[in-house]
Amino acid sequence: MATSNVSATSTRSPITIAAGFIGAFIVASLAVQMVRSQIAIHPVQAEASKAATVEPVIPSQASLWSVLGER
Repeated sequence: MATSNVSATSTRSPITIAAGFIGAFIVASLAVQMVRSQIAIHPVQAEASKAATVEPVIPSQASLWSVLGER
C-alpha cells in the first residue's frame, strides 16, 4: 500500500489581511466605546456616594422657544 502525503498551502492577499486588521480595529474601538458608555451610565457605588447627586433637567419645547420670544 502506498501512502500519499498531500499538503495544500493557501496564500492570502495583503489586501485581505489589511481589511481584517481594519475590521478588527473598528470592532474593538466600538466595544471600548460601549464599555465606557456603560461605565458612565452606571458608576461604581463608591464613586456615586462621593459625587453630589444632580437631577437631570428635561425642558419642554415651549421653554426652549420662550427664550427666543423674549428678545
